[in-house]
Amino acid sequence: MSDTSTPTPGPAAAEPASEQVPIADVEDLMARTCTAAGVPDSAARRVTAHFLTGELRGKPSHGLAKFAFESRFFPERQAPPEIVRERGAFAVVDAHREIGPLSADFATTVAIERARRLGVGLVGVINTQRYGVLSTFTEAIAAQGLVGIAANTSRAEAVPAGGSTPVLGVNPLSFALPTLGEPLSADMGTTLAPMGVLWEHRRSGQPLPEGCFVDASGRATLDPHAASSAIVFGDHRGLALSLLIQALAGSVFGFPMGDDVDSTWTTGYAFLALDPAFAAPNQDAATANTRLADRLRDAATADGTWRVPGDQGRALEAAAREKGTIPVPGPLLARLSARAAGDFTSD
Repeated sequence: MSDTSTPTPGPAAAEPASEQVPIADVEDLMARTCTAAGVPDSAARRVTAHFLTGELRGKPSHGLAKFAFESRFFPERQAPPEIVRERGAFAVVDAHREIGPLSADFATTVAIERARRLGVGLVGVINTQRYGVLSTFTEAIAAQGLVGIAANTSRAEAVPAGGSTPVLGVNPLSFALPTLGEPLSADMGTTLAPMGVLWEHRRSGQPLPEGCFVDASGRATLDPHAASSAIVFGDHRGLALSLLIQALAGSVFGFPMGDDVDSTWTTGYAFLALDPAFAAPNQDAATANTRLADRLRDAATADGTWRVPGDQGRALEAAAREKGTIPVPGPLLARLSARAAGDFTSD
């Protein structure tokens, strides 16, 4: 369905002007935000690095804007994450409302330890704040020579094309494979655009990307205030993948799913670490994955259609760090400045 059945929207709001801001200044604003929320320096550095990585890798919906949004919850952290249930390769973690990247780091460490002992580590996390990109966690697992997988549920805010009743969430997925160099990694949502895009467009008044969101009647819309659900990619194939992720980060660990995910605290997260040495002790998975990645890059050179997952994001990050500045929309910079001054209520 298309927008032809909806009223013609009025003139779009002007896109907020951006200014080039030194990366060091952005890091300072984020660090001061963490300090104002009572986050210790070592944890603040990790939180800042995580969200900044998302921005530098070309995922602004999971970078500075996500930090500005999620930092409202930083003062609500209660206690360090702890394992509340475990058996064999499995562990369930109550994060006690810890900041998302810190909860995920804890779970990643637990998954790696179990994979080292048992070949597999599967860790579920509940009652945590949200993080930005997933790839920083799967890449940390892959850096240990393991296969890393991360996924999470979310509120019921996604529909297949033509649908109007959301049941599944945007349900992102990341994986990373060990190589002899940088991990071969992917980080993706199961919708055509993340809900973070909708939130930011509601703030700016900018029209939504075409064909990515629908209103409550299932009609595609560019109006961020009319949109209610994101569209799952790949029709029934994307929906099936989203369903798998929902169960992997939901029912496997006894976490809520579908409409039962009603807040940040009831969102479920899953972190998996797999040790290839347990299955193939005489083989080197990192070498094999490196050969595979090289072939993918050769194909990209030959026909111009391939792109190795993770390569583009790391190239963008390297270029941004070399330049030393990044563009930040004025309203977002103002929100970051307010957070740094201790304002955790305005948005």
